[in-house]
Amino acid sequence: MHRWRERGRTTPEVGIIVNLKHHSTHRAYSNLVEAMRPLDIRYRTMTTTSERDGVWQAAQLVAWGADVVIILGGDGTIRAAGPVLADAETPVLLIPTGTANVLSRHVGITSTRHAIAHCLRVLATGLHSSGIRFVPINEVDIRHSDGSRRQTVFLCLAGIGGDARAVARHHVAPGLLGYAWGAARALFATDLTLTADGITVDGEAATTENARRPERMWSMMASKVARPAGPVSVFPDARIDAETFSVLGVGPLPRTAVERMRAWWSIGLDCLSGSPGSNPLMDCRQATGVTVRLRTSAPVQLDGDLIEDCVELHVRAGMRQLLVSAPAP
Repeated sequence: MHRWRERGRTTPEVGIIVNLKHHSTHRAYSNLVEAMRPLDIRYRTMTTTSERDGVWQAAQLVAWGADVVIILGGDGTIRAAGPVLADAETPVLLIPTGTANVLSRHVGITSTRHAIAHCLRVLATGLHSSGIRFVPINEVDIRHSDGSRRQTVFLCLAGIGGDARAVARHHVAPGLLGYAWGAARALFATDLTLTADGITVDGEAATTENARRPERMWSMMASKVARPAGPVSVFPDARIDAETFSVLGVGPLPRTAVERMRAWWSIGLDCLSGSPGSNPLMDCRQATGVTVRLRTSAPVQLDGDLIEDCVELHVRAGMRQLLVSAPAP
């Protein structure tokens, strides 16, 4: 996949998308550009803004003729730019400078320094098909309480309910500490109230072990990654390039604080042991699509980005694929 050599060039034309929200991005960008200087590579840099989160920047770089695009940012920046780059079949290099950096971790990037070193190897020697990960662009339909609808995408994890409430509160503290605080608060969040046909998995109504459709649930998640929040494998069967999601329903949870703490202790132990599906409060399965319908609205999170006031969430495995260059294991 020596794209620039196929186009008659000895060096690539490199597009760079930079999200300057995090201070670490400034340092990483400076290190990258300085290291690229001896390679005599032509590049064009575009920064994201609150109004333009990566979609426009990706389109501009594709039109410019970028052979490869380097993204310095987190999962939200990749999610925004991903569909444009996937449609253009433009390979992507990732330099993680966000908070969670879930996608980068799951394609084998261990640090910013590791990512920059990989970028330099690729730019100097070319893209190799053995190092390309095909990451599906998964599709989302959301209905809000006012009846309006929204169509968007995600790459790693979508969730409605408790896990989205954890994301909603992460701004109270910087970095991962904010997510930890939000998660701790969300453990005691009110369960979702489902409609009569509240959960549909691959077009069929989901039931509990005793064949009843659940009326309440703490959260429903669809994941392509095993460890969305740290070292614990919450979705042990999930794979970033798989055709199916690992779908996980949690709850209904006990209403009293003491009983709920016991429930979370049990869930935590089963996750640490690598067998979350053995817990009666966790419903795990593989699927290509899941729909959740609610009586009252709740937040949704997509790769860590929050969307409020949702009464219906439908996710389905996508067919478009983002070409991500990853280092060897």
